[in-house]
Amino acid sequence: MTIQLRRWFVVIAVGVLLSSAVIRDSHSSERPSAGTLLRESLIGLADQEVIVNEVDIPPNTELPWHSHPGTEIFYVLSGSIVLMQRNQTDIQSQEGEVRMIPRGVVHSGKTAEEGASLLIVRVHDAGQPERILETQP
Repeated sequence: MTIQLRRWFVVIAVGVLLSSAVIRDSHSSERPSAGTLLRESLIGLADQEVIVNEVDIPPNTELPWHSHPGTEIFYVLSGSIVLMQRNQTDIQSQEGEVRMIPRGVVHSGKTAEEGASLLIVRVHDAGQPERILETQP
């Protein structure tokens, strides 16, 4: 990761984390919910943008298999989630942990009894969809 990209990530993550308690308290639903907190082009990185989302995933939920046209980094704000990636060992992710998913890696997530709230930062190709759903598990 370049120094400029690291700086962007740190600035964005700190700002979002400071406001996440207010945002997290406003979410409550039976289905996963996502709020886009930022979507901006990156200076010096042609055709790239950064997207920041807070995603609340209810208890006992399995997300559809999907990939992204760029790198995804997620921070577990509360609860826990199992990160599942094709042909890889599942990774349990607890509150306070950070995970990175490389561009194009097909993955899913599964929550247990407590559900999870995630801060997600993606750096990907501008103008592309945030996620690409897979038709086969």
